[in-house]
Amino acid sequence: MQLSRHTDLAIRLLVQLAADPGAQMTIAQVAQDQAVPQPYLMKIANALAHAGFIATTRGRGGGVSLARPAAEIRIGDVVRAMEPQSEIVRCSECLLAPRCKLPRHLGRAMQAFYRVLDEQTLEDVI
Repeated sequence: MQLSRHTDLAIRLLVQLAADPGAQMTIAQVAQDQAVPQPYLMKIANALAHAGFIATTRGRGGGVSLARPAAEIRIGDVVRAMEPQSEIVRCSECLLAPRCKLPRHLGRAMQAFYRVLDEQTLEDVI
């Protein structure tokens, strides 16, 4: 499975915040540090905030920070939140799906993928 750019940047944003515990950073600052467009990073930050991974503060002196300690944020949870429709292939679109056993094996592979990611916290990767 290949993670989307959206998920990659979400993890990078979280890692940058976790590397400086308690810090609050602006989206502009992180966008510049990560060399990504600020509007795109804002969309990612909104998704992370809605999922409860980051806290946002508006206005002058505002920014983003981790909503909870890095040790409590599992990488698997972040990937699930950012990739809610993650499938290795779209078996539902295949005419052979009713008699094919591949979806079962792919499902097991996805479970193994997430099992490994669930073992890692944000603190583990910084």
